Amino acid sequence: MRASDPLAPPRSRARRAPAARRDVPAAAWRAFHDAARRSPGYARALAERGRPAEGLTRWGDIPFLDRHAVFGADPAAWVPDGLAAAAELVCSSGHSGRPRALGVVARDAEGGLVDRALAALGASPASPTLLVNLLPMGIALPTRLATLCAPSVHPEMALEVLERYTAAFDRVVLAAEPLFLAEVARRWAQAPPHGRTWVFTGGEWVPEPLRARVARLLGMPAAHRVIVSLGAAELGLHVLHETPPLADARGALAARPGIAAELGLTVRGGAVAPALFTWDAERVHVETRRHDDGDTTLAVTTLGAPALPLIRYDLGDLGRVLDAAEVRALGEATGAALPDDVALVHGRRAALALPGGTLRPEAVAERLWGDEVLADAVTGRFRLRRAPDGAVELHLEGRGPQVPPTAALAGWLATRCGGPPCRVVAHGAGTYPHHAAGDWTHKARYLDPAGEGRP
Repeated sequence: MRASDPLAPPRSRARRAPAARRDVPAAAWRAFHDAARRSPGYARALAERGRPAEGLTRWGDIPFLDRHAVFGADPAAWVPDGLAAAAELVCSSGHSGRPRALGVVARDAEGGLVDRALAALGASPASPTLLVNLLPMGIALPTRLATLCAPSVHPEMALEVLERYTAAFDRVVLAAEPLFLAEVARRWAQAPPHGRTWVFTGGEWVPEPLRARVARLLGMPAAHRVIVSLGAAELGLHVLHETPPLADARGALAARPGIAAELGLTVRGGAVAPALFTWDAERVHVETRRHDDGDTTLAVTTLGAPALPLIRYDLGDLGRVLDAAEVRALGEATGAALPDDVALVHGRRAALALPGGTLRPEAVAERLWGDEVLADAVTGRFRLRRAPDGAVELHLEGRGPQVPPTAALAGWLATRCGGPPCRVVAHGAGTYPHHAAGDWTHKARYLDPAGEGRP
């Protein structure tokens, strides 16, 4: 595996002095000045904030951006060469509401990200690979190294391909969002899955028990063969990604509850095993943004000359970049050989506020997928909300006509609520009121919009 591959730590960081690892690289400053010079939208945003580029000499004085700043009024003004010069426009899912983000791919952009990932798994012209694209919305996975099939989120088409046409290939690689991946894995497990299967998943926070479950269903020898990444349309699909040691470290945190809390890696009301990612330091600069309410989120600066330059762009995900001591302690506690650069992600910022703290959807998802009975009986979609009578309600969508059993989950929920009355409401297939039955295109909304809040 080459050090430049998406599954390996970037080659240059292992030799950097720990004290200098969190300094802002010169490439980030070049990206800032280039964006201010070439992007009318960015130059205008700086002026409107009273911070013209020529007056900014400290990185901390450069304002953060978010989706509304870039895509709210005139997103085309942020693209230096104009939208018409782009080779591809990539729409976001719109999961976070309007305005929706837009990815812009230049015609002369260096390709090969998908093929580099496939090569890291052993794909080559002499070792045929089938790449099965199960992503929604026509998201493209361009490859010259593999045979590509794109059933999208059509379960019957996906099963037709996986059950009848995989034997001709040395390996099968699936790309899918987590809930649809789990559904396909359940169905494919009824037939003998291909013995050399790998998975790329993301698109939303992925519970560690879901990853472990998919790996078991597909007969994988190691859970890290289900690779989680964090991307965004405006930045690309693989901005933050796992390596096998990072995946193993997260699995160790899930298997030994309390370790993450002892290391200071958890948040109130959240899951016990946060996601752990690294990144390509030649492609992006990643930093922690601290908010007035105490939250920290991840911000990304694109390096080089991207079609859409973004400087200190807030991803909106609750998380932070770990310092050298924290990375070392995490590696020692989990026995994993970690890369120098590690960020942890807890999911989105929104949570259900409770008198004694918060309850985050990520904690519910982790508990749900960790229950062997429920994990078979539900789609993974749920809705956490405040009922009119003040009770905390957790609605579940079942996979079949029978209502899933909820006694164990109700007990867990009562403990987490810490006082207010709470109840679990299970729905059989086709009766769940918060998402259209069989709709794998739209992401689930796990928090009732009227009840979202932060501590």
